[in-house]
Amino acid sequence: MTLTRPILLVGAAGQVGSALALRLKPLGPVVSATRADADLERPEELRALVRRVVPALIVNAAAYTAVDEAEHDEARCRRINVDAPAVLAEEGARLKAPIVHYSTNYVFDGSAPAPYKEDDLVAPLGVYGLSKYDGERAVAAANPAHLILRTSGVYGWSGRNFMLRILALAHEREELQVVDDQLVAPTSASAVADSTVKALDRVLGPDGDQHYGTYHLTAAGTTTWHGFAERVLSLDPARARQRATRIVGVRTEAYPTAARRPRNGVLNIDRFTQRFGFAISAWDDELRRTFAEQSNRL
Repeated sequence: MTLTRPILLVGAAGQVGSALALRLKPLGPVVSATRADADLERPEELRALVRRVVPALIVNAAAYTAVDEAEHDEARCRRINVDAPAVLAEEGARLKAPIVHYSTNYVFDGSAPAPYKEDDLVAPLGVYGLSKYDGERAVAAANPAHLILRTSGVYGWSGRNFMLRILALAHEREELQVVDDQLVAPTSASAVADSTVKALDRVLGPDGDQHYGTYHLTAAGTTTWHGFAERVLSLDPARARQRATRIVGVRTEAYPTAARRPRNGVLNIDRFTQRFGFAISAWDDELRRTFAEQSNRL
């Protein structure tokens, strides 16, 4: 299905947003909005943007993601992660336009022994996780035509993310210390974008309203941040020039941060797979693909 009215992509300069910009075009004309176009801390600017564009679909890829800084910057975090999505959802409902909104595994406390399902108890450990959950609720309450996608460990070649940080540190230090007791399914921004567009094909179809709701969208499989770091460095084309010769696994307690992290950050992706008929590949396959795509661009 090709939309006649535009798709409004908010947060187009971010990791997932930049990956979405080109991928959304087969679905219809895309209006890519960055902070310069509308400040997420000023809801009325967002409202004016939506009313000017009159979109058929809103995709909100913008968020406050500085997990530790959020502990000391709660008001700003909530304006971006709660108030702004609420305005986008309200305006979308007024136009009968569905909204896609991204959330996080940080809505859970990580104490469960198995991957989290969508309906499991939500118990954020910090300001960031709580703001994302409250943002989910605000979107769902304001616009029944919503697709809320929780993901985890998002990485890519732009923005701030774990993969880029590890690559940079490996060329600065001889030893890296990385936590090895937090489980995660690292997920590339490209995979999130590709999966979003494929899901929207179904959502925008004749039975689309049956697919609205909250889903977990991550790569398959599980690793630790330490395991992810080891694999990142092993795939680095500049591996021979890395200074790092050791990657030491450490317990969470040895690496104190302002915000607590979930020990088990793995999400159960069965609902998304069953509803939409596909899944993101294993995290290791996606990571290798990410490096291969970058090499092809060079």
